[in-house]
Amino acid sequence: MFKISSVLKKSNLKNYLKRYKFALTLSFMIGSLVGSIPFINKTNEGFRVQRLMEERRKIQIEKKAKICKEEDSEYKKFLSLGFPKTAMEKFNICMKEK
Repeated sequence: MFKISSVLKKSNLKNYLKRYKFALTLSFMIGSLVGSIPFINKTNEGFRVQRLMEERRKIQIEKKAKICKEEDSEYKKFLSLGFPKTAMEKFNICMKEK
C-alpha cells in the first residue's frame, strides 16, 4: 500500500488546493446557480399560470355579479321594494346558479 500523503506531496495537490480555494468555491457556486436556472424558470412559470387563473376566476365572478345585479333581476326588484335580506339571498342564489 502506498500512502496518500506521499502522493499529495509529489503532485503538490495540497498547495494547489490551499492557493485556489476561493476560486474553486466560487466556481462551484456559479455552477450550482447555472444548474438551477431551469428549475427556477419552471417554478416562475407555475406561479405566473396560477396568477393568471386567479385573475380569470376574479373576472368571471365580477361578470356573474354584474349579470345578477342587472335592472330586470330579482335582486334589483327586491332591493327596490325594500327587502335587502331577501335581495341578498336572491343574489347569492343567482351567483351559485350561473
